Amino acid sequence: MNLDIFNFNFQYDDGKVLNDYDSCDCIILGPSRVGKTPLCFYLGYFNIKAMNIPLVPEIALKDIDMLPRKKCFGLIRSVEAISNFRISREEFLGLKTNYSSEKRIFEELEYAREIYGLIRCPIINLDEVSIEEASELIKKRINF
Repeated sequence: MNLDIFNFNFQYDDGKVLNDYDSCDCIILGPSRVGKTPLCFYLGYFNIKAMNIPLVPEIALKDIDMLPRKKCFGLIRSVEAISNFRISREEFLGLKTNYSSEKRIFEELEYAREIYGLIRCPIINLDEVSIEEASELIKKRINF
């Protein structure tokens, strides 16, 4: 892996940079614990600069109309899968919140689907395809 690409994907991870769309090859969107970061780092092995943006209903995605649709990919998983990841995360952090509740996750997935519809981006279900398969879909779409 190219260290510059690794550093880019790290710097642009988890919504740390939200306005430098020209610098990246693709933009991965999705709720927390859906698999954005692992996918971005896997894409880095192919020298793909990947930005990822968490979708949280309480935090409006500014300039949504500025997102370059051809670079965007929305991720989803089942409520149950996300809940399991979040329960593990809460246990690791010693927290107990509504973060892992199925109701909360369902709301976040509905919000994510709304965003995906607005920008008309492809949706990748990581319950149905592996990160390797998802990366191949992305590589084909961005002509990499």
